[in-house]
Amino acid sequence: MKSLLYLLMLLAFGSSCEAQQPVAYSAPAYKATLQQLAQRRTALAARYTKASTPAAQAACLAEARKLWLSALDNTVFPAWESTPWSFYGQTWSPRQGSVACGYFVTTTLFDTGLRLQRSLLARQGSERLIKNLIAEKNISRYRQVSQAKFVQQVRALGPGLYLVGLDFHVAFLRVSEGGAVQMVHSSWIRPRPRVVREAADSSPALASKYRVVGKLSADEALLKAWLLGQPLAVHNITVK
Repeated sequence: MKSLLYLLMLLAFGSSCEAQQPVAYSAPAYKATLQQLAQRRTALAARYTKASTPAAQAACLAEARKLWLSALDNTVFPAWESTPWSFYGQTWSPRQGSVACGYFVTTTLFDTGLRLQRSLLARQGSERLIKNLIAEKNISRYRQVSQAKFVQQVRALGPGLYLVGLDFHVAFLRVSEGGAVQMVHSSWIRPRPRVVREAADSSPALASKYRVVGKLSADEALLKAWLLGQPLAVHNITVK
């Protein structure tokens, strides 16, 4: 999201965000856990392809959704927490180098095994990125809505994992079964710009005149592509 206004916003929120203690992280353990995830996904994909009824396939997809969300919640997001943010950050590795907001989104999804064009999608505007991952029926748009009301409206969409595109930022939103809404993102907020997981209603990074929200966990085509290891096509892309 390259704009002068975006860079000026870095200074505007320079004193926000308290320090956050990172969770323990081991690169070899992270790699091993992702390999185990790939093995479980492959086994589940075999069950899906052998399923003889729509109900059996639906059950496999439901199990795949739980497996995928659990991997993001318990392995991928914690590993990336505290990775430094930078405007041009493109690291492939948690806590090494730096990562911009779009690259954080595409790289974490790639880590779970989703076959997407990581760099190309990361350089798109937030709405275009979301539209390349999520079907229009699972996308909602909000204009000139207060942050508190916006969080309420996202909570009303139900538990799951979402992408939110803002004027100058893109992030995950995670809505729990209990209704808590967290924002997981590579935050440019000072004094420590970094990947954080924080309450959405109090995050200064969620301020925006326009917000577009896509429900990743509700998109059956995306989930099926992840399960079967199918590459995601891109459309209406700007090459930079």
